[in-house]
Amino acid sequence: MAGSAALSTSGALAKPVKRTASGKGIDAAVAESLANRGTPGAAVAVARNGTMAYSRGFGMANLETGTQVGPDTIFGIGSLTKQFTAAAAIKLAAQGKLDLKAPVAERLPAFKILKPFSALELMHQTAGLHSDESDEPVAPRTLTQIELAAEIAGQKQPFDFEPGSAWLYSNANYIVLGALIEAVSGQSYADAIKTLIAGPLGLPQLASDSSRDIVPHRASGYSATDNAAQTFIHAASLDPSQAGGAGAMRGSAEALCHWHHALLTARLFDQAHVDLMLSPGRLRDGRLSSANRFNPDDAHYGDTEYACGLLVSGPSEARANLVHYGAISGYSAVLQTYRDQGVTFAVLCNADIGPGVPFRAVRKAVIAEWLR
Repeated sequence: MAGSAALSTSGALAKPVKRTASGKGIDAAVAESLANRGTPGAAVAVARNGTMAYSRGFGMANLETGTQVGPDTIFGIGSLTKQFTAAAAIKLAAQGKLDLKAPVAERLPAFKILKPFSALELMHQTAGLHSDESDEPVAPRTLTQIELAAEIAGQKQPFDFEPGSAWLYSNANYIVLGALIEAVSGQSYADAIKTLIAGPLGLPQLASDSSRDIVPHRASGYSATDNAAQTFIHAASLDPSQAGGAGAMRGSAEALCHWHHALLTARLFDQAHVDLMLSPGRLRDGRLSSANRFNPDDAHYGDTEYACGLLVSGPSEARANLVHYGAISGYSAVLQTYRDQGVTFAVLCNADIGPGVPFRAVRKAVIAEWLR
């Protein structure tokens, strides 16, 4: 079992510390997932108040080379990216470079022909931009976030609803937010994430990914099959950079735990901006965004609210928490923090998201061992 480390005030990883719980429940949960072929490999980390309490890799990072998953293994994190995109925009606002309530078209001229919406509405998933998830041919070249945003602005159906009138989870909102970050910072999205977040926090494991990057300790992504003789195949080829602010990033389980602690202790920006990032989104009429979910199928969210790239617990939930899931070709992830107890856990898998990944079982184990 691997050692663990805490994030020092300088952002560097501190010396390993003694684990505060056995972690047997997590071990069993992930072992069951691997035995049932839910994923080839997984990494799990648990931290309390910024100190790593548990960190372990399981299974295979690469089925061809037989490379095992370790605590430092890097995975695609899919839509966990959204909280970093939101944080980068808020950091620019804290620096006085971006007005989060101003029309986005002021910085992205491609949207001047459309109804106005703000960066905050993009973050809250209330801007209404339509996300075309159809399987279209891949662009012959890699596009910047600004170029991808221009394509969204030019869609035949740019909006699903009037901006600010409803809530609907949309990757398009966060791709456009990534473009706004490029326009304001004058950097590529990848460089902006490094400059605004990963660099200041000393967490280089967290980065915008690209299929061209050579990444030490990167896990290969897989998709499950119905063939007992070959349980997994390589996931469909995808340049993660094209998921941009919606899902382009990669990271390790430990780095993700350190990230939440840094965010919640105001190491990235002042407390007022932390509060802004964690506050539930509202519609233009003042109601919480959950009051009008555009898709009736989203009723399962209950009173859980969407803040800025994070789901925040509602009054019906026993524990105050922040959570988000991620999925991108061949990878799946969850990152969750129980705020009152200061406990954060991350689970990263190198398989498509599905019932076989151990997210729910690990959560139960964390609650049993660290939240008693």
